[in-house]
Amino acid sequence: MPPTAVSVAFDTMLAAHLTGEKALSLKPLAFNRLNVELQALTDLTGTGRKQITFDAVPVTDAGGYAATAAAVTLQLQRALAEDMERDGLTTYHDEHAMPLVPVLARMQTHGIAIDESVLAELNEEIAGEIEIEERDAYEAVGHEFNINSPSQLGDLLFKELKLPSGRRTQTGYSTDASILENLRDHHPVIGHVLRYRELTKLKSTYVDTLPQQVNPRTGRIHTTYNQAGSATGRLASADPNLQNIPIRTPLGLRVREAFIAEQRPEWMLLSADYSQIDLRVLAHLSQDPALMAAFERGEDIHSSTASLIYGVPLGEVNRDMRRLAKVMNFGVAYGLSAFGISQQTELTREEGAAFIESYFGTYPTVKAFLDDTVERAKADGYAETLLGRRRYIPELRSPHYPVRQAGERIALNMPVQGTSADVINEAMITIQRRLEGDGFGSRMLLQVHDELLFELPVEEEEELVTMLQDVMPNALEMSVPVQIDVKTGPTWASMTYAE
Repeated sequence: MPPTAVSVAFDTMLAAHLTGEKALSLKPLAFNRLNVELQALTDLTGTGRKQITFDAVPVTDAGGYAATAAAVTLQLQRALAEDMERDGLTTYHDEHAMPLVPVLARMQTHGIAIDESVLAELNEEIAGEIEIEERDAYEAVGHEFNINSPSQLGDLLFKELKLPSGRRTQTGYSTDASILENLRDHHPVIGHVLRYRELTKLKSTYVDTLPQQVNPRTGRIHTTYNQAGSATGRLASADPNLQNIPIRTPLGLRVREAFIAEQRPEWMLLSADYSQIDLRVLAHLSQDPALMAAFERGEDIHSSTASLIYGVPLGEVNRDMRRLAKVMNFGVAYGLSAFGISQQTELTREEGAAFIESYFGTYPTVKAFLDDTVERAKADGYAETLLGRRRYIPELRSPHYPVRQAGERIALNMPVQGTSADVINEAMITIQRRLEGDGFGSRMLLQVHDELLFELPVEEEEELVTMLQDVMPNALEMSVPVQIDVKTGPTWASMTYAE
């Protein structure tokens, strides 16, 4: 049984994050806010091969360092508390940010089990595929080249093969993924390079690394969550990052297959995933009648949007119509432009502009809400979530137009994505209280964007599903129905919908 997470009253890093400070760790905060130059820890411990642990530092030196850090932390607490009180953020800090800390601590302590044999088998398979893609890339151009060198690849594509070049960097032609995707149909080598990169990244980031990160004492992997890792309030995950495992590719799913319920078959995994939470938040914030009505009727929101835009009955919406509507639905809160639509679809910029106009004609109150959001952000210098958490946006007052445009996109995105983050964070706080208060043996293990992953005794499945269906859709009061999809299974990849 993991140790009980201790409640924490104040965290200078979280408070600094809420008040818009850029540097969040103690040393730069002390300098920026208090004009105090703290001694670097490495001054005491050294670096490199000669580095020692803090317990080996002489007591007088260690004591002085620790006492100064404690005193500075208290001064920072007072200064940041005043800032939060001034900006109306104290309630958010006390009632929403800090209660999440022990929840995340408990999740990190629990960790998650993996089946290393699955990864070992996958490692061999991917290594073979990497060799094939590398060989096929060489055959496609008639000679070998350093496929790992962006410089050599750029010269090959844009000088030797004379493909249309994109932007140039200081070191040569750019060969990033977006450039290569646009060139995929120009030469067969592009597909092999993209596939090679996908495979090598998956292998190095997860297949090779995850077994090395199993804690020898617990036999489980323990990721680290950072509440201050995202400007929108989304959690960040590191060591390892378990939020970016691809789920739309067969190999990505194979990686998820390695995450297991440790005590199978007596235990199982359960996934609870918010359904289209960003769009439901947009409907609530904008109060657009057409968007709200579609959710009230329980319709597929992308098909419903396509039906309204194209003026056809819901049953006559085809796959292409729905796909275009989906691009717009998910892009609207990010300031998707006509050019952006043309990059994601087969539409020209002109057609993309017309589609945007049709979309906002369908949801005029969404358009009014987004316009008002940008104007308020320009006036206030920040955008905020439904719970009042702010993101300060100095880019809106930049003299440079591209920077101001970027600031407007931030302003559009923050209320929607930030409120979605508030929804799942609030749900996690309530869920953990219920797990402990109602005597569950179930454990909350991971948060991956809009999804929560649990490990539970098989006999608790029905009770846990009932509790989650009660808590998650009601985490924040919304004017549209909020839904979750619940799946269970022995591994993270092998799941079926719970009844």
